[in-house]
Amino acid sequence: MNSTESTKYRKTLEEGGVAPAQAQVHADALGEVLEHLTEQLATKEWVRAEIKMQLKEFKVEMLMWMFTFFVAQTTITIGTVIAIIRYMPR
Repeated sequence: MNSTESTKYRKTLEEGGVAPAQAQVHADALGEVLEHLTEQLATKEWVRAEIKMQLKEFKVEMLMWMFTFFVAQTTITIGTVIAIIRYMPR
């Protein structure tokens, strides 16, 4: 919270019947809380970097699954062909 907003907040409290010293303490405390919250907010750059990282991880995982299914499919196909040849009537 910048000083202009803090002053407006303090004046609003004083107009509402809060003692000036108390109004100043409230304004200062609220300013500290808002500064802390602002530091914790996600920025566009952070969100973009996070999405990019998640996308990379997703691509790697997708390739792993595709390779696994390729190996499984090939194994099943070879096993089926061998079974057909073995049990084919002669």
